[in-house]
Amino acid sequence: MAVPPIALPPTLVSVDLDDVGCYHAIHGLTAPESVHAGVGWSHWLPRFLDLFANTGVRATFFVIGRDLARDQERGGPGAAALRRAIAEGHELGNHSFSHAYDLVRWSAERQRRDLAACDALLRELGADVMGFRAPGYSHDAGLLSAAAALGYRYDSSSLPSPLYYAAKLMVMGAMALRGERSSSLADHARSFLGTRHPHRREDVPLLELPMSVSPVVRVPLIGTSLLASPRPVSRWLRRSARSLPHLHLELHGIDLACPDGDPIADALCHRQPELRVPLAKRAGRLEQLLRARGGGSPLRDAIDAVS
Repeated sequence: MAVPPIALPPTLVSVDLDDVGCYHAIHGLTAPESVHAGVGWSHWLPRFLDLFANTGVRATFFVIGRDLARDQERGGPGAAALRRAIAEGHELGNHSFSHAYDLVRWSAERQRRDLAACDALLRELGADVMGFRAPGYSHDAGLLSAAAALGYRYDSSSLPSPLYYAAKLMVMGAMALRGERSSSLADHARSFLGTRHPHRREDVPLLELPMSVSPVVRVPLIGTSLLASPRPVSRWLRRSARSLPHLHLELHGIDLACPDGDPIADALCHRQPELRVPLAKRAGRLEQLLRARGGGSPLRDAIDAVS
């Protein structure tokens, strides 16, 4: 049965703070050198905070606990940026501790420990954690039950784009033919199906906040496609994003990476679409979209809208 859409703020904005190690894993590259680790915290996160401050955006940052723990061992510059985010009205969400792409396959107890470890680190920073996003979008009722057990109010792991799933399978197949192996999962197709509208889940007591997709063909309206696609495609998708009554814009830290100045391996620069487009162009496209939408709100405001 179709669930009627829930009234939301016009624009919800979320950012996955995946560090370079996640991208090395999905592209089948060797683990990044230590000099590269943490660039998402030291370079990308501050750029987002500055851009959001200039465009009237309050966002949700989904944090990986493993990366936060490593940052704190190195003196905590990223943790300081997250405290700044909280002070400026942004929200922190749980993106798991390990960011294991097969987290959905783990035992219930192991899932619970993983999410609880990330939750504890975020609360030590002063965050009031309300939501969860699964690594690689792969989720099921069992994994979301671990999030609900922490008292969370919403999940945002659904990317309802069969086109995205098909493209992912094609990329993984091409990698396999080259003798490469991605850490992404080929199963859990249901994570990429279903309604585009926010809804109360029937299997777990959570509000589901899917990422937005374009009408009809359901191209994901996420940072990679909006900011790094070829110009005609990017323009069409940004026009679609501007016209939606309600937009949930999902971004990633790497959307504001600078391949010419940030410590990023050359091999990753050749593989990741964002890194083939100049930072100034991507940042300009994002700023224009956010200004056209009149700013943005964190995902927690969706809860307030239906309370």
